[in-house]
Amino acid sequence: MTAASDHIIGRFAPSPSGALHFGSLLAALASFLDIRSRGGQWLLRMEDLDPAREPAGAADQILLTLEDLALTWDGPVLYQSQRLHAYETALTELTGHDLTYPCDCSRQRVRALGGVYDNFCRSRDTSPTG
Repeated sequence: MTAASDHIIGRFAPSPSGALHFGSLLAALASFLDIRSRGGQWLLRMEDLDPAREPAGAADQILLTLEDLALTWDGPVLYQSQRLHAYETALTELTGHDLTYPCDCSRQRVRALGGVYDNFCRSRDTSPTG
């Protein structure tokens, strides 16, 4: 093994749309135990990109719940809402290599398809004149 592959990093990324439910707690525990058993770092990233669905204090409650269960993370909590510039930079790079396509299909449309996206927007012309 190389030094780079010896260092493993895992993460838990809850959405602060309410209290952690059993499935989320189970995912957090499994991720935490897996990473800790291999001597790695466990990071916490809050998926806080949908403020309309985020009750006040939900993110803090998630952190308290994890702390109460001794699921301690390494480093600062990352909040997606504070990393928008990094995401825009990555998106620009991917788009520059023609590795993206625009899609504005609604959740309602995808649900009507049985929850499976049909690549409807994949062939859309993304050129400035398109």
